[in-house]
Amino acid sequence: MKVSEGQAKLQFTLQKIAIAWSFCMVVTSFNRIAIIEMGLPAAIISLLIGVYTLFGPIQPIIGRMCERWPIFGYRRTPYMLLGTLLGSFAFPLMPGVLVDMQAGSTLAYFYCLLLFCAFGICIAMQANVFLDLLNDVTTKESRSRVVTLTWTVQALAMAGWAWVFGALMPVYSLEAMQDLYNLTPIVMISITILGLIKLETRLTPEQLQEIKTNPPKPVKLLEPMKESMAVLAYNRQALLFFVFIIFSLLSVFLQDMLQELWAADLFGLAAGESTIYQRFYNGIQTVGMAACGIFVGVTAKKRLQAKKAAGLSVEDEKTLPLDFGKKLMLIGASLSIIGFGLLAWAAWLQNLTLFNVFYCYSAFALGLLVFPSISFMADMTVEGQESRYLGLWSLGQVIGLFLSFTVSGCLYSLLVESQVLTANIAFALIFVLQALMVVFSYLVVRNVTIEGLNEAAEQEPDAPITADLQPTTK
Repeated sequence: MKVSEGQAKLQFTLQKIAIAWSFCMVVTSFNRIAIIEMGLPAAIISLLIGVYTLFGPIQPIIGRMCERWPIFGYRRTPYMLLGTLLGSFAFPLMPGVLVDMQAGSTLAYFYCLLLFCAFGICIAMQANVFLDLLNDVTTKESRSRVVTLTWTVQALAMAGWAWVFGALMPVYSLEAMQDLYNLTPIVMISITILGLIKLETRLTPEQLQEIKTNPPKPVKLLEPMKESMAVLAYNRQALLFFVFIIFSLLSVFLQDMLQELWAADLFGLAAGESTIYQRFYNGIQTVGMAACGIFVGVTAKKRLQAKKAAGLSVEDEKTLPLDFGKKLMLIGASLSIIGFGLLAWAAWLQNLTLFNVFYCYSAFALGLLVFPSISFMADMTVEGQESRYLGLWSLGQVIGLFLSFTVSGCLYSLLVESQVLTANIAFALIFVLQALMVVFSYLVVRNVTIEGLNEAAEQEPDAPITADLQPTTK
């Protein structure tokens, strides 16, 4: 049953607000406490955190489970709640595990890995159910507007939750950390329930009997992944776009793990004060994305009006044509490169005022860069083979996000923890490296075209398309 657009916007937004709590907890609290306050190796902590991103490809399996085994007559809602329960209850266990890790317990590292595996399954379940439920209860006309709003609010919610964390734990103590982490199940579950009430329609007895009689076929995880990866051997345009996705995500999200660390190492900010960078990052980057989106919408409307006035067909006209998107990307990339250069200078000087000003500028510039980058993925497909190419782009996102955690942790361990360089020089070099990644990702994608992708696809061997890989989430 379809629901009103207003109800859909409200309830799907609430679901994203709940998810945002857990993301924010990982990148503004857990990493800071583990590395700065407890002195655990950044390379290992970042690897443990990054594990959660590797569960993105299991989303099709979760989706098929929802179809095959409804719970109390519902296909989506119970699985969203189960995922939320699994992930949220991992957090109250984390303080004790970190204490044991600090004491040198090898087994505690394994327990920490299991906790982030639980978190990864939680995110995969939430992401899949969110998309399937969205498809069930919204119309084709309203769906894109609901998605745009929910993802925008998720970024803003992370900025808001960062402020809440800073207020609840202005200065680190194990007791304050435990109290904060104990709130996670209460906050996430309560908000998620509000986001699900009366959203899904219960299946009728006839529908349940039909599922028992003719259950959907199970999904084989590796088969669609192999099918998507095989594209890289035949389609150079696909390979270039795959590399672009990885490095663009790496360049943008490399700093997620590092924000709390430079706040402590460069400027001596306490745990509550250091959350300001997550607020800057998510809040101002969202403004940049919104500004770019508004500009694209206005120019698209004018372009359509001009074509209609000239008597031309607008049936296949895209809101953001690839060539125009690349021009916007060049602007965003250029501004981002300048921003990273300015941040490197401010980090080297250890000037807090300059750093904060440049970080706001950099966040806005990254918003301008991210908007066209995300838009490209929906268009870069081959007719009749959409699942194969969208699956490949999803794998690129998984790899890029995983590397953004692990590479940042390794850089911090190699440059700062090893004391090879002073913190100001080390972070300056990391910002320069981010700028180089932006340059590389743009150079890789600048000559990629949809036409080239389709021409190269004609040389690929025919293969059955088995199942979609859902896009992953941060």
